[in-house]
This record gives sequence, structure tokens and C-alpha cells, in this order.
Amino acid sequence: MKRFVFFFALACVMPMMAMNLLVEHRSGADLLQDVAKIGKWIYVGDHLQLLDKSGNVLATEPLANIKKITFSISGETTAPETVVANTILVYPNPAQDILIIQGVEEQPLRVYDLQGRLLQTENGTQISVGNLAEGTYLLQIGTQVVRFIKN
Repeated sequence: MKRFVFFFALACVMPMMAMNLLVEHRSGADLLQDVAKIGKWIYVGDHLQLLDKSGNVLATEPLANIKKITFSISGETTAPETVVANTILVYPNPAQDILIIQGVEEQPLRVYDLQGRLLQTENGTQISVGNLAEGTYLLQIGTQVVRFIKN
């Protein structure tokens, strides 16, 4: 079983304030986790595991059930309703050449592989993904992260 480690690189580029991770399920249920407690993400087969800094499992989520992963930065703990209020649409998914981002102003867009490596950055409301190999990637849009597939 291959394990891919996604070190929490996204937290390094954001201010050190209270930050939460919201995993929104396709069923409508949500998992809200304090980012300060998360040491890293591990992809085990078709599951995402959140581990604390000691390597203990905080949560395990099937990737097929995850609709969206969102980060929230504030001076206080943010309720899930506040986090999901800012809806961003990313399409087409799967993509071949270009991903279009709707629901945001022009801003930096960052593409990461599942190992947490930053692959490219562009400013705007669309990003070219034609140079990427086929596979699954993460797109950071401000404080939100969307999983997409490149065909």
C-alpha cells in the first residue's frame, strides 16, 4: 500500500492566526478540525487521514465522499456555516487544458500535487493545467482548496 504524505505546506503561506480545516462531505455532513492540531495529511489508498503532530490518527475520510476542503482564517473559531458561505466553482473537472474559477476576484491560484509540492502559480480566475501529467491535484484559491483531476 503506497502512502503519500502531504505536509501541511498551505499553513506555512498563511498568517498564524486561528485556522480551521473543514472537510465537506457529499452527504452534507462536515468535519471541522483545528489546523494547529494537524501534523500532516496522509493518503492511504482511497482515504485521507489527518494525523496529529505525534502521528496519531485524528480522522479518516474516504476521498470519494469528500466534496470540498476549505481553510478558514480568523481571530476566532469559525463555524462551518461561515466557511462554506463563500462558494467557489471550479470547472471543468476533470480538466484537460484550463480550469475556470468562478465566484472569486482575480487572485493567486496555486496547484499542488498530493505530496504537497507547489507545481505552479498563476494570477487570475483561470489556470492552465495542460502541462500537468494525468492525475489528482489540489488547487488553492485564497484560503480554499479544491481537489481536481487532470485527464
